[in-house]
Amino acid sequence: MPSSSQNIYKLLASRLAEGTDSAFLLIGSDYRIEWLSESALRLLGAKEGEAVGVPCANALKDKICSAACLLSKDFGQDSEGKSFGSVCMEEAAGNLQIKNTLITDNGETVGLLKQISRTTDNAILPSTEKSSAENTSLEVRGSWLGALEPTLARISPTTIPVLIVGETGTGKEVLAKRIHEMGSRKNKPFVVLDLSVIPETLIDDALFGHTRGAFTGAVADNPGKLLQADGGTLLLDELENIPLQVQAKLLRFLETGVIERIGQNRPTPLDVRVLAATNISPATLLQTGRLREDLYYRLRGMTIELPPLRERREEIPLLVETFRGNWSARQKKAAPEFSSEVIHMMCRYPYPGNIRELRHIVELCLSLAENSVLTPENLPGEIRSILESNTKTAFPLHFDEGISQSASGRVVEAFSAIERDMIIRALAKHQGRVAETARSLDMSRIT
Repeated sequence: MPSSSQNIYKLLASRLAEGTDSAFLLIGSDYRIEWLSESALRLLGAKEGEAVGVPCANALKDKICSAACLLSKDFGQDSEGKSFGSVCMEEAAGNLQIKNTLITDNGETVGLLKQISRTTDNAILPSTEKSSAENTSLEVRGSWLGALEPTLARISPTTIPVLIVGETGTGKEVLAKRIHEMGSRKNKPFVVLDLSVIPETLIDDALFGHTRGAFTGAVADNPGKLLQADGGTLLLDELENIPLQVQAKLLRFLETGVIERIGQNRPTPLDVRVLAATNISPATLLQTGRLREDLYYRLRGMTIELPPLRERREEIPLLVETFRGNWSARQKKAAPEFSSEVIHMMCRYPYPGNIRELRHIVELCLSLAENSVLTPENLPGEIRSILESNTKTAFPLHFDEGISQSASGRVVEAFSAIERDMIIRALAKHQGRVAETARSLDMSRIT
């Protein structure tokens, strides 16, 4: 790696490593380690003098290296020689999550930034499974949800019930799916039953099912969501809509692990982890008699409260970039960029519809865009009206203001996580060009 660039590379890497247990390594184009964080030294069981200059495959024991290495001259070329155009990818290897970001300087590949995070408390173990590249979900990697990762890593492998509480659109289903994917049931079904869209009289059948001929009009079997989720996870979304009579049947299943479908004379044992979500506080549901107390205590093995987006405004730029990338992938074309002025407007808007509303605004802007850069002047009229109606009075942009008392203690930690993600995203956006990345983030090249 050119010596003139080493300082800025190390500055970026050290900033990324601050306040996180993830291990960071800088690897040169010659596949040798040029710098590594304290966490990386602990992870590898090495001293700095023993690791720097060592071939990465030797230091990493060749257990967490993808066959499609970003440093490989062949990577990024398909059979027709066309570039994939990707400079950032995420891998899974055993109990580790690995994120690789290619670094270039004036169009020349000069190195790789590797971030290694544990998904369990185990040490590095040999793995016979091939690593697979996948897109990073910033809905999970954002500051607040990202801060939950250590807790999720502990509860996901267990069968402990989890009750998720949050306003509509705050990401309750995303969190539930993350719990499922981090546990031993990740290769089994993840089934969602949205109780808000099912008539009350049909919820029993939707949950427990029936056999063919069980009643007039039952012309086919209905397995029910519990049976469909056997071996996996069932999310009961909008829990407050379950009738009390059905709550009693659900409680019995949670205690016995068996169901009896209508028309079936024998019990069916099931292995289902049940997660529940609601947008109403459990205290209110109990006080109004909409939730049985015994069922509540059975479901609340752990309660996770998701704050609304207006209390997580530091995540908005990351979410905008995520939705922009998702839109681009679906449409198979480059997405327009949002100017800093528009991002500021988005950060000030209170989002009564939370993340779902933000995604709608982003996708509508991109779909109607006539320019490569979206500015306040060329935003779609209805979107501009929505954003401008609140930007003058809703929230200041300073992240230490307008944040609830319950969230205030997480601001510093959350901002550190945001900064790490912003640097990684900026590196990818500028195709690894460190000087441009530093300028875009207002970071000095001087260490």
